[in-house]
Amino acid sequence: MGGEGERILRDGTREISILVACGQVTVTCARYAAGQQVAGPHVHRDHTDAFYVLEGDLTFQIGREGETIVVSAGGFVAAPPGVAHSVRNAGTRPARWLTIHAPDGGFADFMRGLRDEVAIDWDIAPVPSDGGLPAAHATVRTGRQSPA
Repeated sequence: MGGEGERILRDGTREISILVACGQVTVTCARYAAGQQVAGPHVHRDHTDAFYVLEGDLTFQIGREGETIVVSAGGFVAAPPGVAHSVRNAGTRPARWLTIHAPDGGFADFMRGLRDEVAIDWDIAPVPSDGGLPAAHATVRTGRQSPA
């Protein structure tokens, strides 16, 4: 990732840096090796969680239906408040992407807490028993086709 931003994590399978952190928006850049889970199913109550794929492919499960969508480089997913979502790199090569939390919802402090091994409460919750809002509430652009 070129050493840009505030490093949160770097190990053999993943890298995460904060690029922008303020009350209105936090932008992180992440790179995960093939086969890595990024985030299990969850919802946000007060902010949108969005992803812009720079390299590779990310697999999302979105909405109460758990719709599975593969998003390639150039693709975008935005899960507004109440839309359940999870993300993983189910592909065979590394993936790199930007994550945008708008407003921040405490995400930057949460990421710093991960780095510093301090538990931080922020705007994240388990998927509600009704599954949350349907996938149609999310914005999805799958991006260009990845080379074979």
